Amino acid sequence: MSVEIRIGTAADLAAIIAIDPAMGVAERRHDYLSKALAGFGGSAVKVLVLDGQIAGFAIMSEFFGHPFLERIATAENRRRAGVASALMTHIEMGIDDDRMFVSTNESNDVMRTLLAARNYKVSGVVENLDPGDPELFFVIFKTD
Repeated sequence: MSVEIRIGTAADLAAIIAIDPAMGVAERRHDYLSKALAGFGGSAVKVLVLDGQIAGFAIMSEFFGHPFLERIATAENRRRAGVASALMTHIEMGIDDDRMFVSTNESNDVMRTLLAARNYKVSGVVENLDPGDPELFFVIFKTD
């Protein structure tokens, strides 16, 4: 089994959309992904490649001057196999800051469980992004 984590490129667009179909549904989401793959605004996409196939991806940007994990997703056939954890470990180890932020909908129990297991702390809430489903923000502090 070969595992590689690398920067995503425009050539990965279709594979990422296959993992997270919402990224291809609306034009604004497709544009968002395309811009992230191109590094627009300092964004970066990391992909985890497992046996030659993209098994997950993460989109990184900045939040008030700190690293921010905007989105992370795992291929359906690779869920619960440590793909998201491996991506997060890779990202966390590479940050040049004392903290990193991430957000998820309150309804996303899987992500909230992952964040709790990785010792992320609740940092705030934003209402009205998705009606009836607040966005929860989390932070982890780097300990060197």
